[in-house]
This record gives sequence, C-alpha cells and structure tokens, in this order.
Amino acid sequence: MNVCSRTIPKEIITRTIFIIFASAVSVSLITSILLLTTGDYLPPFQSRHLFVEYLFESISAFATVGLSMNLTPKLNDFQKVAITVLMFAGRVGPLTLAFLSAGGP
Repeated sequence: MNVCSRTIPKEIITRTIFIIFASAVSVSLITSILLLTTGDYLPPFQSRHLFVEYLFESISAFATVGLSMNLTPKLNDFQKVAITVLMFAGRVGPLTLAFLSAGGP
C-alpha cells in the first residue's frame, strides 16, 4: 500500500488490524464481564448509564490513562481483578500477549 509516496508493507497493515481487533475484543469482553457480575437488577435507564460507566472504566484501564468515574470503590473483588487484568493487557499490549500465549518466535 502506498501512502504519501511511501510504501507500507502488508505485514505491518495486517499486524495493525490485528492489534485494533484484539484491543476492541479485550475491552468488550471485560465490559461484558463487569456488566454480568454486577449482581443487581436495574431498570433499563439505569443499566444504560451503568454500561457507559463500565465502558469508560474499561477503556481507561486498557489505555492506562488513570481516568475514572469513581466506580472502582463500588466494584466487587472479581470485577477489580478483571479491571487489573485489562490494565496489564493494555500496558503490555495485545500483540505481545498473543505472541506469549502462542509460544512466540
């Protein structure tokens, strides 16, 4: 692929797409885990608000930016472990974790 008179190798484009996909799947998975382990039944309006808070916490944890909606003290222990795992995955990087789990070169 040529961009601005430069050639980008196909391997780099493939790796970039994989990193984006793995990151989105990681954040989606942890957000789903947070929602499923809440334990409280909430009406639809409140649960939508909770979804936005959990999504924000998940993206913030994955990006390791330190932002929060002050939801962390309200999380149970399992949810805190899930957020911690996501922080680690975001810091190390999804591609590195994939190579590590696959045995790597």
